[in-house]
Amino acid sequence: MKRLASIFLYLVIGGCSPEVKDKAAESAVAESTDHFPDKVEVDYAENFSVSYRGNYKVVKTKVDYGVADQDADSVAWAQAFTDLLVLVQRGTAAPALVGELEGANIIEVPVATIAGNADDAPTRYVALEVTDKLVGLGHKDVIDLTLRELFEKGQIKPIGPSWHTGPNLEMLIATKPEVTLLTAASLSQADGIKRTRELGLKAAPEFSWSERTYLGQLEWIKYDALFLNAEARANEYFNTIKTRCDSLAGLVANKTNKPGAMWGMHSRSGNWTVRTTGGIAELLKMAGAVNPFADDESAVTLTKANGLSEGISISDEVVLQKAPEVDFIISFQSAPTNWPTEEYMSAFPAYNNNNLYHHFKRWNIYGFGASDWYQKAPMRPDIVLSDLIKLFHPDVLPDYELFFIGEMEKPQ
Repeated sequence: MKRLASIFLYLVIGGCSPEVKDKAAESAVAESTDHFPDKVEVDYAENFSVSYRGNYKVVKTKVDYGVADQDADSVAWAQAFTDLLVLVQRGTAAPALVGELEGANIIEVPVATIAGNADDAPTRYVALEVTDKLVGLGHKDVIDLTLRELFEKGQIKPIGPSWHTGPNLEMLIATKPEVTLLTAASLSQADGIKRTRELGLKAAPEFSWSERTYLGQLEWIKYDALFLNAEARANEYFNTIKTRCDSLAGLVANKTNKPGAMWGMHSRSGNWTVRTTGGIAELLKMAGAVNPFADDESAVTLTKANGLSEGISISDEVVLQKAPEVDFIISFQSAPTNWPTEEYMSAFPAYNNNNLYHHFKRWNIYGFGASDWYQKAPMRPDIVLSDLIKLFHPDVLPDYELFFIGEMEKPQ
């Protein structure tokens, strides 16, 4: 029996091939060395996390059922909106994908090439100073003129905008980014990530839209940085923008005269789409206004087969009940198309006092159809906050000129 036990121990411990032992030793050494001196902490984002393990990072992304108003059942949603990545320092041994790492996708970092189709991806990559690694964006109509020039030179390719049901797989195969960050806000879009991976390409989900706070959404620049080992730059950018927002909010913190403000649009179906929670609703409050439709427990947005809406649907009847509390309307329509009748709208002080605005002031500013709002606002909440303060409390920022927000004319 002793001899049998000795043989068993030899096979388990000492009898491994040199190749297996060397790999195990290499992995142990790699994990014992801190390869990431610059780290991020996720303090506000609810839907991604990261932990550092020597030579690799464990990145988890998950969007809970109920954050979005949609038709998917909870099981299908959970399967589509839960993801696990292991980002391994290039040139070191990857860990075994067992236990908590089972089912994870491995990506070597820092990546040499990256693509992303989020609306605000151009702003993020410029902020992270990695445009030299950028090979793909959703579409070519970008506001940043440097990136547009790279498009014209062919260095950056259109991989399919965030509002498509899936990425342009042929373009991804042709460009072969070392990682592609893909917006997923519906089951069909999440399936696009799966199909990208089935082609042997590395892909990661982008869920910043699902955050309930503006800082949570802003913090996704740290997520992008994880693939680039650009944590130091992400921290610097995040802290700078947060400090500006804190300072601006302090300017109106003691204001007692708070106007009512609704951020929404009217649809042909006879309903309003309104921001009730999420970053925009939060910024309205920070700017010294009252959102009559605020509801921290509501869904952030409505998801559709091809992506996101601009809020959640509220009936004409419910909105009309609160109309007397609405001193400002900020719309994501540049004109009052499909608005209800004048008789209906006259219940809004905002309508009667011409306090009607939209966020398309910087649309088509260079002669091509692109909106700076979608490309910049999520990563520049300080500018959004400045615009709102200027509207609600113009005495606070007397010399400030509206950046994103423009005046809307009444229907004729």
